[in-house]
Amino acid sequence: MGGIFSSPDTPPPSSPPDPTKLDLRPEERKSLDLPDGRTLGYATYGSTNPSDPAIFLFHGMPGCRLVGRSWNKLCKDIGARLITIDRPGNGLSTLAARKLTQWSDDVLSLADHLKIEHFSIVGGSAGGPFALACARFIPEERLRGTTVVCGIAPIEALLDTTPYLSWRLGGFTSWAVKLAARYIILPRLLAPYRDLNPSRLKRAMEDQCQTPEEKEFLTPDPHRETDLDDAVAGLLETFKQGNGGFVLDGSITSSDWGFDLRDVDGGRVWLWHGDQDAVAPVATARWMNERLGGGRLRVLEGGTHSTIWKHHEKEIFERSAKARNDG
Repeated sequence: MGGIFSSPDTPPPSSPPDPTKLDLRPEERKSLDLPDGRTLGYATYGSTNPSDPAIFLFHGMPGCRLVGRSWNKLCKDIGARLITIDRPGNGLSTLAARKLTQWSDDVLSLADHLKIEHFSIVGGSAGGPFALACARFIPEERLRGTTVVCGIAPIEALLDTTPYLSWRLGGFTSWAVKLAARYIILPRLLAPYRDLNPSRLKRAMEDQCQTPEEKEFLTPDPHRETDLDDAVAGLLETFKQGNGGFVLDGSITSSDWGFDLRDVDGGRVWLWHGDQDAVAPVATARWMNERLGGGRLRVLEGGTHSTIWKHHEKEIFERSAKARNDG
């Protein structure tokens, strides 16, 4: 396969990927046949006690159900069941033209299959819109609470919080931003993952680690549950069907969501965001908070798109596990 890894001079990674990390565990190979013939891939982590609270976790982009590896031990320790789901075209889930407003149907189908009556949701980054869609369309007697961490906001939020965009683009702002997202931003995000050779993929990810916090991830840490080899395994699984799922995710999140945040029961939603987030600017989180009725946003000083998880993961999952219908 060609692309950015085609040069024979590309150096190897600092160490070969660990084969045991690339192998999937039985609980990571699960799937559900949906009524319309599609397959929904999912994995289970954390507690195996059916009486413990259940949390559905929605991955970012690119991503898949293996994201749950990062919080397997944590959820065991706090007594929470963690269920991660592949969105269409990612991992084991069938690629199909689905809308954001239809995602809640798949989540409810899986909850029914697993005999989970009540559950909470956590959505990170590009998983945020899907979490908010569930907050809008899943009945409150099923959904105890929704937590969005560094969530991607609607295109309207970017336009409203960046006034000069409209002036520069001559009134074609929304149309132009959506085109840029699909044909410029998405291909750039996809570029490092064109070659799914594990060693070259790991090397590419090492080269992407530029900040001190990112480079810290390259150093072995006995207190950290996952490492770069788990990330390699996740990307291999994400793109096993090709890049269709990634493109679909990007198209869905950068298009009209199909619902108004003002119609979401904001009393059951919590937003976590870093004031130094360069991927999803905090101004867009404030925009969403306002439309949810206010008082739902926690801004973490110095937090970035990734460090929030590092410093606040236990609090995030504990709060989600304890969420109740009354907020």
